[in-house]
Amino acid sequence: MKFSSYYNNLGINAFAISSVLKEAGFLKIPQIALILPIVAHRQMVKKLADGRFRFVGFEQYLIDNIEFFYNFNERYFSLLTSTVNALQFLYEIGVLQLKGDGAVIAFDLPFDASMGKRAERVKRASPNIAALVSSNADVFYLNARIKL
Repeated sequence: MKFSSYYNNLGINAFAISSVLKEAGFLKIPQIALILPIVAHRQMVKKLADGRFRFVGFEQYLIDNIEFFYNFNERYFSLLTSTVNALQFLYEIGVLQLKGDGAVIAFDLPFDASMGKRAERVKRASPNIAALVSSNADVFYLNARIKL
C-alpha cells in the first residue's frame, strides 16, 4: 500500500500527533507510533470524529470495527518514518517535549479552517484517538497484529 505524500504530509502528520497528544496529556513513544496509522484510515477517522460516537475500550472498538484493522500492520510500518519525522519537527519547533519514555505537548498548535476538512476531522477525532492509543500498548500491538 502506498500513501500519497500529498495526503500524508509533514504538516498534517505533525498536527495529528500534536492534537492527539494534547488530548492525552502524555503518551509513550509506542503509543504515539499508533496515531498516524489511525489517521491514515479515512473511515476510522470519520467514525472517531462523529459526535455521536462514544469510546468504550480498545477491545470493544476492535470487535465492532475489525475491518479497520485488516492492514494495520502495513499502515504502521509505512508510516513509521513519517511518525519520527513529525516528532522531530514538533520537537525542533518547541511544540513537543520529550519526557522519559514519552512526550508531552509544550504548547498547542491551533486549528484554522484553512487547514482543510481533513485537519478538522482529525481535530474532532483527537479525543477518541487519544483514548484509543492511551490504552495498553501491548494489547493494541498484539490485537492489531503489528509484527515487531
